[in-house]
Amino acid sequence: MRNWWLPVAAFWGLTAVGMAAYASHGLGFIVDPQVREATRASLQLAVQQQMFHALALLGLGVAALTSAGNRWLCAAGGLFVLGLLLFSGLIYLRTFTGIETFRPFVPWGGTCLMLGWLSLGIGGWKLARRA
Repeated sequence: MRNWWLPVAAFWGLTAVGMAAYASHGLGFIVDPQVREATRASLQLAVQQQMFHALALLGLGVAALTSAGNRWLCAAGGLFVLGLLLFSGLIYLRTFTGIETFRPFVPWGGTCLMLGWLSLGIGGWKLARRA
């Protein structure tokens, strides 16, 4: 699994840049200016979290290459990906489709992101103890 984190980080970084461009230039279909700006702010938050965690996955990928079998790092990567899908992904879904059904799961995405950071911290601590 440790060889996957760098391509996964690249995917999330690539799509974050695309979504940032869309958030800045592509919301013309929303007629009401107040709704458009609220949507833009929501998208920008989703993009910001996505980019931060793409960078975290990049660092995790580098760390994973130097540490065989660190389950905490693997858990951190999985939690980051799940968190991005639930947090950013569901904000994108709501923006593009208007579907509100999954909105209650967005906070679970934030929780997964926080647990990912906790796992990364534990994994890093274990690496430091071994070194």
